[in-house]
Amino acid sequence: MRLKKSHVVSGVLALALLGATGTAWYFALQARTPAQRAEETAQPEDSVITVRVDQDQLIDTLDFDAELNRTGDFEVPAPTEAPEGAAAALASKLPLEVGDEVKAGTVLLEVSGRPMIALEGAVPAYRDLQEGDTGPDVEQLQLALQQLYGTPKTGTFDARTVSDVKKLYDNIGYDHPTTSEEVVDENAEGEGDTPPDGEGEGNEDAENTGGGQTTTVERVTVPAAEVVFLPELPMQVSKINAQQSAPVTGLEGPLMVLASGDWKLEAKLDEETASALMDAGEDAELEFGNGPLEGQEVGAFELEEREEAAEGDEGMYPGEEGEEQTVDVVYAVFEFDASAVEGIDDLAPGEEQEVTLIRARSAEDALIIPLSALWTDSEDRTMLTVVDDDGKERHVEVAVALRHEGRGVIEVVDGELAAGDEVVIAWRDRENA
Repeated sequence: MRLKKSHVVSGVLALALLGATGTAWYFALQARTPAQRAEETAQPEDSVITVRVDQDQLIDTLDFDAELNRTGDFEVPAPTEAPEGAAAALASKLPLEVGDEVKAGTVLLEVSGRPMIALEGAVPAYRDLQEGDTGPDVEQLQLALQQLYGTPKTGTFDARTVSDVKKLYDNIGYDHPTTSEEVVDENAEGEGDTPPDGEGEGNEDAENTGGGQTTTVERVTVPAAEVVFLPELPMQVSKINAQQSAPVTGLEGPLMVLASGDWKLEAKLDEETASALMDAGEDAELEFGNGPLEGQEVGAFELEEREEAAEGDEGMYPGEEGEEQTVDVVYAVFEFDASAVEGIDDLAPGEEQEVTLIRARSAEDALIIPLSALWTDSEDRTMLTVVDDDGKERHVEVAVALRHEGRGVIEVVDGELAAGDEVVIAWRDRENA
């Protein structure tokens, strides 16, 4: 279709009209009266941030952590060598966790596929015992097995002891260890005869010695590395230093720590807490917070100074002749009623208990403000700025009676202040806006 000349002229006029209308609207929107321009370019007024004065009780507290432990500890030493036939002594299984009970026959740890078995006894195992041995250590083994199987104490590793040792290993799921020994049978046939060449063959376990035959005998044994004699049972696992699949020889410290005896609660104190408890003395007001003893009344406590190996920067420099550096550490030991703690025998040693020392309490109707509202004038007076309902500011001199976690109890020295008054905590002026 062909456009006529009149149509083209009409379109150009319409576009020109639309552009002129838009330009007019733009300049109309940008227009301001002199008063509006002055208001928009004027510097902003000063503004303040305020909070209300509170009326309540403020309690100054100091929280610290204590630990529940047992009074008796037993350190299980790491083995000094790998089990027979193993290339290295590795923790191949960790069957226990902290807090688990240890009884007679409990496997404490598996080392390179072999067990370390807990038994009751006062003397650590110092030799491998085997069938036929005698001595006080055999008696100790028999007394330990007596708790499980009624083994008689004879002092000789006899047939009954052999049978009960086999039961012990069967019950924990391991093969009982044995050792082989060659013995001479003086009553064997052909004694003293030397057979002709080619005769007397076929017995691999026997050998003609000229004065009798030797026979390989297999004897049941209890390796010293596979039994851990504990002074009392049951006990609890307090700490495990071994790690799965890691070597157990050369550890710094024991393989694990077992605990027994009564429960105790003690806290290792930093300087601030130790000083606060020393100052409070017998009049210290204490409360149990989060932990097994929460809600129980705190009994008496004693402060004990102990010498411990220095840690961190304190232990960087050795003492005389390379001796380890030590520091004096203050502990607080608390009395409490263990029988009142529900399920305490199921707790693991090392359980944390929060303790709160109440250092001070204000009156229940004390005036409390944020400490950020305080400022000091040229005369070194502690001041507050109050903003009245009409927006006017006035200054009040105060004294801080108690501080805790950013809040303070204040007493008016000069001026007037009441609960609900607005006090300035920050100024925002036009210079910093």
